[in-house]
Amino acid sequence: MSCSDRLLITRFAPHAQHLADALGKVGCFTIAQPLLTVVGLNESDTLDDFLSGQYDYVIAVSGNAVKYAQRSIHHNWPKAQYFAVGESTKASLTIATKQPVESPVSRFDSEGLLALDAFQDVDHKRVLILRGEGGRDLLENTLIKRGAEVDFFQTYKRVKLDLDGTYLVNYWQQASINGVIISSVEILNQLFVLVPKGYTSWLCGLTFYVPSQRVAEQAKLLGVENIILLPSLHTNQIVDFFHNN
Repeated sequence: MSCSDRLLITRFAPHAQHLADALGKVGCFTIAQPLLTVVGLNESDTLDDFLSGQYDYVIAVSGNAVKYAQRSIHHNWPKAQYFAVGESTKASLTIATKQPVESPVSRFDSEGLLALDAFQDVDHKRVLILRGEGGRDLLENTLIKRGAEVDFFQTYKRVKLDLDGTYLVNYWQQASINGVIISSVEILNQLFVLVPKGYTSWLCGLTFYVPSQRVAEQAKLLGVENIILLPSLHTNQIVDFFHNN
């Protein structure tokens, strides 16, 4: 078993190392290097409204949103219709809520979620979005236009790690890294902030493996030419993808 990819994995810890270990078992050389970390937030007023069961629909946009919401919830999650942007987040949310969770079947982003039948008629529905601080506003704006009342439960914030970009990019070049797995726009942008300007052309020459059209579009804007969509951010599916290609 082997693969020709030599991959940089930029996911949050500990997911980056878990994926690196799994890919190593199918012959992929990997370097796990998280670029951001997360810190939990406490929005007690929103939490109280959530726990009182005031929302019809609850949407989780990331696994971290579920993880840090769970830390604030000390009993059962309230009854609601639950939704997740992607399959990995769906798995986490299903375990946390012990309730059915819907997610898109192909496009794993806000656009894919908004295409679900449940969100075509949301007039007078109360919707809560579980997300990190400063997340994307497309879900909120679109659902409000469709007649919903939308609130946020911001369960965490992203914090950049103190890293030496020059040292790291030289290390990556010496390791002949030729691909990078990116899990979000925020991580993508931070990678381009971290890597010094003189190495931008090298960075843009890598193959970028991304989970959604939105991340792909941002990568194109930054100058990346070779972009491949992953089937999902679930570790097993990523491993199958590289093992079978």
